[in-house]
Amino acid sequence: MAALGGLNRSRSRARSHSSVATLPSPQTPEHTNQQRHSTAFDATSNQYTSSDLSSSLPSSPSILATLSSSPRDRASSICEPPPSSMTVEFDGGTHVIIRPGRVVRGLVILDLTEKTHVTRIRIRFRGEEYAAVRVEEASGDGKGDWIHQTITTFFESEYTLVGTEANPYSQCNWDEMDAGHYEYPFALKFPNVNYPPSMEEPPGFGIRYIWTAQIDGPGLQSGLRSREYITPYRPIIVSTEPKEWTYRTTLIRDKKPVAEVQAKLVKQCYCPDEPFTMHLTTTTLISDGKITALTFKFRKHHEGKMLLQQGTAFKEYVRNVLQGTVTIPANSTHISEEIGFDIPTRLVSPSFVSRHTRVHYDVLFQVHVEHGHLFKTDHVSEFSIPLSIANLPFDQLHRVADLTAIQFYQKSKECPEFFDPDLDAPPPTPSAAWMDALQATFTSPPQNEEPPSYFSLPAVPPPLIPPENERRERTVFMSKPARGAFQGDLGDAVIIRGLYDESW
Repeated sequence: MAALGGLNRSRSRARSHSSVATLPSPQTPEHTNQQRHSTAFDATSNQYTSSDLSSSLPSSPSILATLSSSPRDRASSICEPPPSSMTVEFDGGTHVIIRPGRVVRGLVILDLTEKTHVTRIRIRFRGEEYAAVRVEEASGDGKGDWIHQTITTFFESEYTLVGTEANPYSQCNWDEMDAGHYEYPFALKFPNVNYPPSMEEPPGFGIRYIWTAQIDGPGLQSGLRSREYITPYRPIIVSTEPKEWTYRTTLIRDKKPVAEVQAKLVKQCYCPDEPFTMHLTTTTLISDGKITALTFKFRKHHEGKMLLQQGTAFKEYVRNVLQGTVTIPANSTHISEEIGFDIPTRLVSPSFVSRHTRVHYDVLFQVHVEHGHLFKTDHVSEFSIPLSIANLPFDQLHRVADLTAIQFYQKSKECPEFFDPDLDAPPPTPSAAWMDALQATFTSPPQNEEPPSYFSLPAVPPPLIPPENERRERTVFMSKPARGAFQGDLGDAVIIRGLYDESW
């Protein structure tokens, strides 16, 4: 215990000298940057959980028992000490956002109300993508709904705060910790890799980046564990160089042309807060046709898909981020108008594609055309202009260090790495140093000396082995009947039978 107490004092940081803020600690996962009511799909239990509801109710079994017991039982249970707790705090409080190359620091807070045997205290960080769909399938009892779910873990990093690392050839001792308050700092460096951004749409699909802390009990027993802390992740995606382009289409109604449309845009890719401008020209192709109204919607498309035995399950959710109306002259057969608005920052994330999800944007236009003399008829025709969304303007390309060295996660083996919180950055890995020395040896000019024999080498070089923190992706598949299971708002998926293609 003396060793554990000494480690706690030597590696703990004073709370008065840090900018950490305590997060709420309900038992269900909760986003660190959301203070409002939110409903999230729990990929581990296949349920939707409400963060506000779970945080407002007592999470301790003893407190729940106190509320539902008799007055005599409540009097005796109030005297009981509160249960031990384990929480995670981040520098920056609830506004922490993870980005490529960023260092995240924080504290693991442990409050023990009684003496506890501890083998080690660990903190873990993982990124995962989940997909869940409900489909109708035939079985021996007839047709019924089934829930199919897959969870892909991008990476999983772990760091031992107290105790010894587990090894494959020996068991580990444990120590006894006194009741009290303990704080253990941690630091993690996110690699210069673009992973998919955090999201939870369409229903049943999502990408999350999760922190947990836990105690390993004596003799391989389970110990105290914190709730899951979900922090948002934002990749760095640069906008393309401005390039003018023209969109042309012919609006069709009942297999007959209604109007000719031409739109000239100055850019193909935009960032939030940037102005969107275009010149729209529309001409009716009906002799007595007149354009009476013109509206537009800036839309965000969330698409999810999952491969099943029958084929590919597909779901889509479209969010109208912004909408407006274009003022046009009355009874116009030809309009030529400038249309503009600012790309919103809220609800707008970069366009991206992952294994199960895709996010893309467009501007939907609705053209109202009226034709006829005595009996007038109003037709509404639609067309959409695709757009790409980034989060860094092109002119800021050289202002971000190592931006052009960012890798795509499916092409990279780098994993987030915990390191000593007393350091500013993690030390270089031995394998990387060895590869640099080996390359320097091969590229150096030869010397006028005889080649050394095997036994004349001063030291044996370290073996070429993959780094310990190399990323290893894994996928878990689960299926269960929907009858009797809490499904949440999964909705029905469209099954494209016979299609088994994971590419978008």
